[in-house]
Amino acid sequence: MNEFAKLIEAADSICILGHTNPDGDCLGSTLGTKSYIKNLYPDKKVNVYLQTANEKFRFMPGFDEIIHVPSDRKYQLCIMCDCNGYDRLGDYKTLAENAGTLYVADHHIPGSQKFEHSTIIPEASSACEVIFDLLDKDKITKETAECLYLGMVHDTGVFKYSCTSQHTMEIAGFLMSKGIDFGHIIDDTFFTKTYPQQQVLGRVLMESLMVMDGRCLAGWLTCKEMKFYNVTSKDIDGIVSVMRETRGIDCAIFIYEMTNQNFKVSLRSNNHMLDVARVAAHFGGGGHKMAAGCTLQGSYHDVINNITKELSLQMYAPEFVSNRS
Repeated sequence: MNEFAKLIEAADSICILGHTNPDGDCLGSTLGTKSYIKNLYPDKKVNVYLQTANEKFRFMPGFDEIIHVPSDRKYQLCIMCDCNGYDRLGDYKTLAENAGTLYVADHHIPGSQKFEHSTIIPEASSACEVIFDLLDKDKITKETAECLYLGMVHDTGVFKYSCTSQHTMEIAGFLMSKGIDFGHIIDDTFFTKTYPQQQVLGRVLMESLMVMDGRCLAGWLTCKEMKFYNVTSKDIDGIVSVMRETRGIDCAIFIYEMTNQNFKVSLRSNNHMLDVARVAAHFGGGGHKMAAGCTLQGSYHDVINNITKELSLQMYAPEFVSNRS
């Protein structure tokens, strides 16, 4: 029995947290962990605390039981999934601070905050992959498998991003053997979009600009435009991935305005020589080598200019080989 299992066994009350604006991997790792624990220990008090997520994930086991209201309750154990810093927890960080014991399961590059109990593997495809390796494989149910598979699908771009490994595919095969409807999970949560989502994607692509000598594609949405198309941040999480698929570019930048001149920045690298996590970290953000993000203030022109200035330190280095070469 590993440390993770021992801590779960010893705790009567457990809260599970993830990062703000929960995506597929955040939901999959938190809900998958809850499903696993409740199957083993039905009498334990286990709650997941997250911000409101996209309705396309409603079919997931435990989705309707997620608590969206912050709390100062003291749990015996707090499990933090898909992030490794209190700053990513938003209003739920008090739960982590108040917990008797904290365990972190993540795959992002570790920040300055250190934890006594953790499994942080930046090479893993997803937090769901990290969680899977902590579980007793014989105790994984179909419901737990659905959650973990969904998270892996979303953080690997349906198993095509560079973070996908042989181990990733072996885990996916094991989860599929539990009888999950993997086709439904992929189509309904990754590919299928609403009409407003398709419209706003078209808008971003039509208005996008090739910058840095055509080596980077940049797109943006303002609050006014998001209101016009009646979309929220939960509706636009896949736009940067579509931009990344543009042939010949080294990276994609997508920004959207959260409040007046306050932009969320998403970065995707299309070149193994370009580490966008370094760029995001410069602005107080984080992520992975090929996918990262941060928050910046200013007009959208200012934000894009600041990001490209930092990108240029890598992309215009003498040893950098561009995809346009």
